[in-house]
Amino acid sequence: MNRRECLLAFAATLAAGPVAAQGFPVRPVTILNGYAPGGSTDIAARIVGEGMSRHLGGKPFVVENRPGASGTVAASWLKRQEADGYTLLLSESSSFAIWPAMYAEGVKYDPLGDFDWVATICTSPMVFIVSPDFPARNLAEALDLLGSEKSKDLNYSSSGAGSIPHIAAELLRSKIGPKNASRHIPYRGGAPAVLSVSKGETAWGVASLGSASGLMQGGLVRALAVTSPSRFPLFSDIPTFGESGLKEMELNIFYLVHAPSGLPSEALDLLNKSSVAALTEETTRLRFLNAGMLAWDGENTAASTKAIVATELDRFKGVATKTGIRILG
Repeated sequence: MNRRECLLAFAATLAAGPVAAQGFPVRPVTILNGYAPGGSTDIAARIVGEGMSRHLGGKPFVVENRPGASGTVAASWLKRQEADGYTLLLSESSSFAIWPAMYAEGVKYDPLGDFDWVATICTSPMVFIVSPDFPARNLAEALDLLGSEKSKDLNYSSSGAGSIPHIAAELLRSKIGPKNASRHIPYRGGAPAVLSVSKGETAWGVASLGSASGLMQGGLVRALAVTSPSRFPLFSDIPTFGESGLKEMELNIFYLVHAPSGLPSEALDLLNKSSVAALTEETTRLRFLNAGMLAWDGENTAASTKAIVATELDRFKGVATKTGIRILG
């Protein structure tokens, strides 16, 4: 190769951008998670991060927890970071759909315009959980109890104000009727919210199955219904809300990976492909299943992931219009 050819090759490398020039990734990648450790979002981030690492030369994917305001604190922070592929966020429906659709003061980011959506990771239904000594033994009895004067002493937990479990609980309360006087006790993640129910600090709650499954299996909380259209494979004894005629309670949580807008195309492609490759591994899929989540097996591109965001955003705008539910500052 002569000098002119060398210069042309060097110029082409520079034009391809830092990702191609450096052989992305050359250092650890951070996956943010907007909740406290131990909840479903934290678990999903760790499972997929380990899988992505295996398909990107073994470079570490480090999970960092930035809890607050149902994941919106982490999303706002992500928006301000460099779009180099080394800072990602695993978000769930609360931060990319519910808060943008329902927060009265508005969030400080545009879920469609401020981020590059990388991949769809998994989904999880939610469960209506009660404390071990909760008097009702099934959904019908629980709804009767929560529609009585006794409900003033039966407060409920969620993973945070405006989180999708909180919205699901409010939808359930709207079905129970105006006599329900349960007070909302928000926590900074699914794990502490479920723990509060197990300890009897709160009487009931709605939580992602991923956050609740461990304590359910240990008998420390009881699940009376699940929000999925059909029963979850590992918990086939738990009936769906739909079986009791509450079709409006059919809600799934989506877990998606995204980055600041402007990600180099090479990095976006590599991150997407490593995510998809990880989700095809039987061990990864089994880990998600055992954690109360289902690894995504549908179309999985940056475009299809962004389409999910748009669909869910429209859906919760519709819920807000229909029910009048708003998140107040």
